[in-house]
Amino acid sequence: MGYRISVLLVLLLTGTTAFAGPDINLELLKKNTRIFERIVSEIISQNFPNPFAVTGEAEGSYLEGYGVVVSFHLNINRSRIRTPFGEIPARTEEQLSKAEQLRVLKDAMVRGLADYGAAFKQLTPQNRLSISAHVEDRNELDSTKKTTVVVISTFKEDLDLLTTEKISFEQFEQRISVLEY
Repeated sequence: MGYRISVLLVLLLTGTTAFAGPDINLELLKKNTRIFERIVSEIISQNFPNPFAVTGEAEGSYLEGYGVVVSFHLNINRSRIRTPFGEIPARTEEQLSKAEQLRVLKDAMVRGLADYGAAFKQLTPQNRLSISAHVEDRNELDSTKKTTVVVISTFKEDLDLLTTEKISFEQFEQRISVLEY
């Protein structure tokens, strides 16, 4: 009985640090997150060349117990641009539908995760790496349908398996979570 009380006392005094995961170098994680933010921003600008498509740079955060989330806002279907001098047509080579643009976005972000996501060496296999996109359709008049949120998420373990070629890209795509609402 006295042994159980002493063990319980030790656990209570040590707090949650006894059960915490490995210490994470937050400076290194911040540096890796900034690099990944720039990669995501570059992927967006390559796939959506309209100068008014991206309203700001991608921004990432580390969520303890979860992993890293990178988010951005994207404007699509900018067929006409409002200026102080009136509306002018946007320079676009080809106008894709909203569904096609969302497919391009998802494919590009999945490929970006596959190619660059394993760079987060200090995340545990159970941590996730997620990309959250708020996609605003500028031509949609219904405010309830105007913004679509796309969240693409994968476990670090799956990224490591892909990097070490223990799973194929097709298997990785099946394991990745893509949520659209």
